[in-house]
Amino acid sequence: MKKFFAMAILAIASLSASAEGLYVGGSLGFWHDSNDKDNHGLTTNNLTILPEVGYNLSDKWAVGTVVGYDYTHLCNLGTSVNLFQFNPYVRYTYFRTSNNFLSLFLDGTVGVGAGWASYDDDDEDSKTACTWQIGIKPGVALNFTKNFSFVAHIGLLGYEGANNAAQAAGYSNKGGLMLSGNNLTFGFYYNF
Repeated sequence: MKKFFAMAILAIASLSASAEGLYVGGSLGFWHDSNDKDNHGLTTNNLTILPEVGYNLSDKWAVGTVVGYDYTHLCNLGTSVNLFQFNPYVRYTYFRTSNNFLSLFLDGTVGVGAGWASYDDDDEDSKTACTWQIGIKPGVALNFTKNFSFVAHIGLLGYEGANNAAQAAGYSNKGGLMLSGNNLTFGFYYNF
């Protein structure tokens, strides 16, 4: 185990020496919703683990991807969905303050989620669940130091879809400009 950690530290050190422009980070979230009025008495738990890696091609352009996990459980219905997500993107930074503390960007993304939906009912087995997304995600980055950034994505201008198994677990087909709290994500980046 000690050899593994030593090799991992050496790999990260050598990568950081030659990886100018590379950034790693991501977001982690948990959401519990038991609002009777909006959810018709349905209680929902959602957990997301979304690591991210990207590369700055220039001051304005970057490419990257989010590869992560999304778990949703509809408590009252006994329905659960486990999705593994892959969301590559191209980032365009259209505004940056002179001291580089604040930057505004747009991520053009095409993403897919694949996994399974399971039900507590004895009549139904697990089914393959799929989701997809295409659109533009506006975002803001606060660069506290040269290497450390706080990043938030605010909504989506585009389309999200889901197959029947994912829809039975609360996902839906929707499109347009979505600026709800469900489309707000926060994360941290380390810039090499």
